[in-house]
Order: sequence, then structure tokens, then C-alpha cells
Amino acid sequence: MTLENIKQILEGKSYRFAKTMPETPHFYTLKREWDNPKEFEMVVADIRENGKKELWKDGQHYTYLYVNGWKYWTMGSPVSETILINRAENKV
Repeated sequence: MTLENIKQILEGKSYRFAKTMPETPHFYTLKREWDNPKEFEMVVADIRENGKKELWKDGQHYTYLYVNGWKYWTMGSPVSETILINRAENKV
């Protein structure tokens, strides 16, 4: 899958605001709301393979994929167990 394919897929999904973390504004999309769960897993794998590993303020490392002013990440569960993809504006 190319970066252009990933970009189109990610930008074509709906996202919810993560109300439980207003101090860290971000959005998420849920696997169960995707028509194709295998496509979701391919996108998760691509984020992890092609993203940039960075340290977050809680001391954890997360892998972020930067696309069109957004950064996307998951929480690190195995790909088949991952249930959501997060995104936040890339304010750099």
C-alpha cells in the first residue's frame, strides 16, 4: 500500500473527538465502524512500519505517521487486537 493510498483511506474515515482527554485534543476512528476490518489492520501496520517513533510526555514511545497536517498513531496492541486509530493536528 502506498502512502497516497493510506492518506486517502485515513482522510475518508469519520473521527470522534476524544472527550476523555481534553488536555490532549485528538480524535479517533474505530475498527468496528470500518467496512473492511482487514483494511483497518493494513493501515495500522503501515502506520507502525512507516511512522516515526517519538517519546510522549508520559514516557512512552509511540509511532506517528504524519499526513497532510495530521499525525496518526495507535496504542501498541498487536495489530489484530488494535481497535482504534488516533489522530491529532500536527501543529509544527
